Amino acid sequence: MNRLLICSLFSAVSLSLSACAASITFEKVPLQVAATSIEVQVADTTAKRMRGLMEQYPVKNGMLLLNDEPREMILWMKNTPSDLDVAFIDASWHIVKISQMQANTETLHPSGQDVIGALEMPLHWFSEHQVKVGDKISNCERFKSSCTK
Repeated sequence: MNRLLICSLFSAVSLSLSACAASITFEKVPLQVAATSIEVQVADTTAKRMRGLMEQYPVKNGMLLLNDEPREMILWMKNTPSDLDVAFIDASWHIVKISQMQANTETLHPSGQDVIGALEMPLHWFSEHQVKVGDKISNCERFKSSCTK
């Protein structure tokens, strides 16, 4: 009897957590990354940043994870089924680091410095679009006044 009750409670909690995770929606916004225009999902709350691209397959749009203030970021790929590139972005909206992240791993990917956010894109997207460290992200004025056209 106790085993049945525990299993039932575990199932109910799991379903509740799944429903909460499924209810998170992401706004899509246009960005300019170096010479390339893209549309990305925005994760601008703690819940959205924690959810990120988890369980999204295939990745249709990249994701911009934004902090309220610059701080060091550490990302991982737990429950994320697609390999990704990540570009860490400083407060002036320049790319300061690009890393490749392997799907479904718990390897930590630190920004190495305080950043305003990170842009996650499908694996090799940055190299295929000749985007490199030092490039500017623009058309993001709605997020921070430091971003210029």
